[in-house]
Amino acid sequence: RSTCPLCGVEEEGTYHALVACTHARILWVNMRARWPLPSDDFLIDNGKEWLMHLLSTCSDDVRDMIIMLTWRIWQLRNDQTHGKEVPSIPNTVYFLDSYYKSIKLAGSYSTEEILKGKMSSSADQISVQRMETPALLWPAPKSGTVALTVDDSFQEADGSAAAGMVLRDSDGRVIFATYRVLFYCNDSLEAELHAIMQDMALAIHHTTLPVVVQSSDFSEALASLSNNALVPSAYGHLVLEIKDLMSSREFLPQKIHRSQNRVADRLANYSRSERTTAVWLNSVPPCIEDLWPLDCNTINLQ
Repeated sequence: RSTCPLCGVEEEGTYHALVACTHARILWVNMRARWPLPSDDFLIDNGKEWLMHLLSTCSDDVRDMIIMLTWRIWQLRNDQTHGKEVPSIPNTVYFLDSYYKSIKLAGSYSTEEILKGKMSSSADQISVQRMETPALLWPAPKSGTVALTVDDSFQEADGSAAAGMVLRDSDGRVIFATYRVLFYCNDSLEAELHAIMQDMALAIHHTTLPVVVQSSDFSEALASLSNNALVPSAYGHLVLEIKDLMSSREFLPQKIHRSQNRVADRLANYSRSERTTAVWLNSVPPCIEDLWPLDCNTINLQ
């Protein structure tokens, strides 16, 4: 796959084109003002069937809205790619909302009533249920790999930062759990890159298997594992160190839902607030003992 021709940030794929690309995200944000679309927490790139998984969690009305929105995003993307003029965001929002209401309204009348002009001139307010956050299980890696689940905690007010991570095998058994203070981080992205770099270095010393790097928040940082977008930036030295680590081991980035990353999140927050660093081999620290049994499972994503 090649780099997206519209934003030039990530590789072009269906998830990027329909959700992650700047041009797509603008429409998602603006349509949420009209429609009860799922929040970003639900828009997860969890494989080739990401869209089918998303639609399976929605009500019928929301499912129709998502299908219509992604259809329009793809249509506009094609027009932009081929240099065609596209309508403004407000016009697109109005078009989609009116089109959807017209379809819903038409569905409440028979063909005969429509032909006789008995339809109302405007659609009634459409009542739909908003999505409730599902209980998602931690996605164990496939057999023959391990999963490094990572998170960072950064506080802009004082510049304090920390990382939390846990390395697990395909059965969910702990290889190590650790939290560590990060020094000299200017922003959240730098903290994320430091966390990934240190986590990878530690993982190399504790396993010989390919490592799936899981995170719920590191979109830009994870993208740097497969492209050179950040190499010319102030973070270039960190990206190059990460890539050097990748040359000695296979690392596979995977974005997961925030609720699947609770353990690493608590480890990072605990480390930052307590200003402490520790590594636990084949076990977990007391700060996550209550959370660990709820997070661990043996459901594998093949």
